[in-house]
Amino acid sequence: MKKKTITTLIITVSILFIIGILVFSTTYNTAREQYASGHEQSKALALEKGKLSSVGTIETYYGQQKFHVMTGENSNGDKVYAWVMQSEKDQQVIVKKQSSGITKKQAITTVQKEYNPVKIIDVKLGMDEGIPIWEVKYVDESNRYTFDLVNFYDGEIVKHMAIKNTAQS
Repeated sequence: MKKKTITTLIITVSILFIIGILVFSTTYNTAREQYASGHEQSKALALEKGKLSSVGTIETYYGQQKFHVMTGENSNGDKVYAWVMQSEKDQQVIVKKQSSGITKKQAITTVQKEYNPVKIIDVKLGMDEGIPIWEVKYVDESNRYTFDLVNFYDGEIVKHMAIKNTAQS
């Protein structure tokens, strides 16, 4: 009698575990699809309106407005960045040569000199109030989750936002 109960319990726990994994993976995939939705349309717009000859990586930036930001090359072979605004009314394409602004590494260096972050979490291109920016996310010395927006053109920090991390306080 005991063997049958233990076997039933093991089977039940295994089935519940498998169901949990399936639910988690479905939820995760749905979230990833929403993040990447529209990338192909933005790529097509960048190739057409932005006159890009090729597109490399595409990331989604969420700021005041949503943008798809991509790397690529123009018809002259110059390396460029393209920002495609995600708006119901307007899908504006902004293209800038990579050489016209600072690099990701230079944005990190600027933030490190100014605020001495404990841990860099992520750095990505974005757009804020019509200005191309590097968004640097990090944990600061006060254990706050911090965002610095670094002007793409001149490397100046244009916004600094910190959120207190209450989970570890």
